[in-house]
Amino acid sequence: MTKQRDSVQDPAGPESCYNTRHTRNDAVDTDNEIDNKKMGGLARLDSLLDECLSHPLLLPIDLETPYSNFHSANFIPAPPDIASIDVVLQQRHVQLSLIQSAVRKLATLKTRLEQSASYVTQSVLSHKALTSPVRRVPPEVLGEIFFHCLPTAPYVTPHDVEGPMVLTQVCRHWRAVARSTPRLWSSITLHLDRATSKEYMFMCEAWLARAKSLPLAIRVLNDLDGSYLAATPGLVYWLRHLLTRCRDIWWHGPAMEDVLDDVTTPLSSGAVIPLTRLRVTSHRGTHYTVRLPSAVRHLSTASLQCPNLHLRTLDHLSIPWSQLTELTLHFALLDSTTLLQTISLCTSLRVLTASCLCADPDQLASLRTLGRGAIYQDTLRRLELRVIRHGMDALLDALTMPALEELDVVFCYPERDPWPHEQFADFVKRSGGALKKLVVRQNKGVLKHMSEYGMLLPDLAIMTR
Repeated sequence: MTKQRDSVQDPAGPESCYNTRHTRNDAVDTDNEIDNKKMGGLARLDSLLDECLSHPLLLPIDLETPYSNFHSANFIPAPPDIASIDVVLQQRHVQLSLIQSAVRKLATLKTRLEQSASYVTQSVLSHKALTSPVRRVPPEVLGEIFFHCLPTAPYVTPHDVEGPMVLTQVCRHWRAVARSTPRLWSSITLHLDRATSKEYMFMCEAWLARAKSLPLAIRVLNDLDGSYLAATPGLVYWLRHLLTRCRDIWWHGPAMEDVLDDVTTPLSSGAVIPLTRLRVTSHRGTHYTVRLPSAVRHLSTASLQCPNLHLRTLDHLSIPWSQLTELTLHFALLDSTTLLQTISLCTSLRVLTASCLCADPDQLASLRTLGRGAIYQDTLRRLELRVIRHGMDALLDALTMPALEELDVVFCYPERDPWPHEQFADFVKRSGGALKKLVVRQNKGVLKHMSEYGMLLPDLAIMTR
């Protein structure tokens, strides 16, 4: 009994496969017979329509009678003529009735034929789709194609008419592939003012759950002040839990210390946050604080921006400076002493962009006490500076950068800040011959020294704009 039950329930056995194919082939043969009969009927209908089109009724009909020429004359028919005209009218009514009946039938036939054409067209499209090459694309390749359909912005904003959501609306197969491709769901833009809603939180969690174990890229648009965040510990804890999974964070809004400070609290002992890229932007110039936990051991890129703030000190910035390879500092004003402190802390830095460099008289005096080449930085390859006040000359005096290959300097007030020729020449001699490119914007003072710089560095390319 057991063997018999197994043989019946096993759909993968050879006999079962043969029976399934045989049944499918029988069904196809039956469908072909039906289709052949339908095509034969359509052919006969087409032949009948040809006969109808050549029917004498559709040709020009001779409707002339002995009375045809009197319709515009003042003709008064006699009683015999009236009887003859009545016979003509009866014939015309019969003819008109037959023609109108034929028109109605043809209209009905036209409607049914259009419906049949629509059905046949749908059948053509559906069967043509079965042979489409996209059906033979493996799911992993299709998922890679989907990834390249994402918006070009690094942080995806959920929207029904953009990827990846729009990909889930094409068909069941695409929806399954899209949902099972974690890379499509590992990025999101969060609006904290909406996160006060449980429905919004649920949507974000469902979105990021499809990313599975992949590190996340999250942009947080914060319109809430610190007092509101302090009053909603559930929101802070939820946000902390998400940020601990991030490889890339862009925080835009008020200070983030309340969220990321002591962010390791919900983590187990020894856990490491996979964060490699951090961007913090704010338009409020009174308070700018970034404090990262010790668990951030892979951070290599940081961008700190507040165009309304004068950055005088690093006291409110707790960042693993020595890990950074790329750094952007964009503030309304950036003290030269603060920039030098940053350079001395960033011992692995390769690219540095800083603005807007400034120095008051006290800072200039302090900088000149350092001595030439006091700060040695041997990893930086590209330095981009935006100078708004004095401080460029003292900065060059304090630095030695043997690995620097590109220097890009923008002067906001060229007529007030001259090109620091002597300091630059000494900097080049002190640092060695690695510099390959010098770009000076909005300061033509460098032009009269180009020949001298060419002798110092024969391979140096100088551009002015």
